[in-house]
Amino acid sequence: MGNRERDEQAAAAWLLRQENGPWSERDAAELEAWLAQSVGHRAAYYRFKGAWQEVGRLQALLGPAGAAPEPVRAAPPPDVPVRARRWRLPGLAVAAGVVCAVGLAALVQLPWSRDDVYATRIGALEAVALPDGSRLTLNTDSRLRVDMAGDDRRVRLRQGEAFFEVAKDPARPFVVEAGDKRIIAVGTAFSVRRDGDDVQVVVTEGRVRIETTGGRDEVLQAPLLEAGMAARTQGDAVLVRARSPVELAQDLSWRTGQLVFRDTPMAEAIAEFNRYNTRKLVVEDPAVGALRVGGIFRATELDAFVSLIQQGFPVQAQTEDDRIVLTARQ
Repeated sequence: MGNRERDEQAAAAWLLRQENGPWSERDAAELEAWLAQSVGHRAAYYRFKGAWQEVGRLQALLGPAGAAPEPVRAAPPPDVPVRARRWRLPGLAVAAGVVCAVGLAALVQLPWSRDDVYATRIGALEAVALPDGSRLTLNTDSRLRVDMAGDDRRVRLRQGEAFFEVAKDPARPFVVEAGDKRIIAVGTAFSVRRDGDDVQVVVTEGRVRIETTGGRDEVLQAPLLEAGMAARTQGDAVLVRARSPVELAQDLSWRTGQLVFRDTPMAEAIAEFNRYNTRKLVVEDPAVGALRVGGIFRATELDAFVSLIQQGFPVQAQTEDDRIVLTARQ
C-alpha cells in the first residue's frame, strides 16, 4: 500500500471518530498532531472532510430509508489511535479500512484529479486542500490547474468559478490566471469566475491585484481590490465597485449550493440555473425574461424553481426533451 492510500485510510478513520464520538480535547490534540506530521495527511483529511460533508447533505436529501443499518466493524490504520471500533452512521454505513478515493467517489462527486488538474461536473461543488495549506472550492462545471513548484503559487482557471482561501506566504504570491487576466494575492480570500474572456472577482478578506496583460506579458492595468469589493472585466476594461455584506453573501451563496436573487431579471436568474443543471431553461418570450424574481433557491432543484415561477408569475412551462421552455401564459 502506498503512502497516499495509507493517508486516505487514516483520514477516513479520523472522520469516523469525529462523527460518531465520543470526541475529547485529547482526541482533537491527537488529530492536530497527526495533521502536522505531513502535507499528505492534511490534503487527505481536508479532501475527505469535504466529501464527508457532501455525504451528509446527500443523506439529508434522501431522508430515512427504513431501518438503520447494522453497524460495521472497521480495521483502523495502525498509526491512528482508535478506542472504539464500532461506528454507526445514520443512513450510511462506511468501513474506514476500505474507504478510499474511489469508494467515496461512489457516494459523492469528488473532484477528479490528474496530476495537478481538478474539475467538477455540472451541479457539483467540491473542496480541495492544496499542499501549501491554502484551500479552494470549485463551483459547478469548473476546471483548473495548480502549479506549486515555482517561485510563486499559480492556478490556471480554464473555465468556471472557484473560491480561494490563501495561506499567507509573502515570499510566494498566489496567482490565479484566467485568460489574459492575473489575480495576485498573498494571504486573502476571494473568488474568481471566468465566462470566456470575461472575469469576475469578489474579495472577502485581504486584498488582491488584477492585472490585464498584453503582448509579451506586458501589464496594461492593475487595479487593487480591498475586502468587500468586486470587479468585472470586459475586454481590457475593469469595472470596480464596493459590495455590501448582503451583496457579498449573494455573490458567494453558491458555496452552500444556493442561488440568491434580489429583484433579478428572470433571464439572469435562468442563466444562473442553467449553469447547475443538464436540463436547460429556455425563454422564448422576451416579456418572461424581463420579469423580476427574488428568493433563495437550491441550485440543482430546477423543477421546484419552475413550479414556483408558474405559481407566482403569468408563465407556463413546456418540457421538451432536455429543456424546459418558458412562455407567457395566455
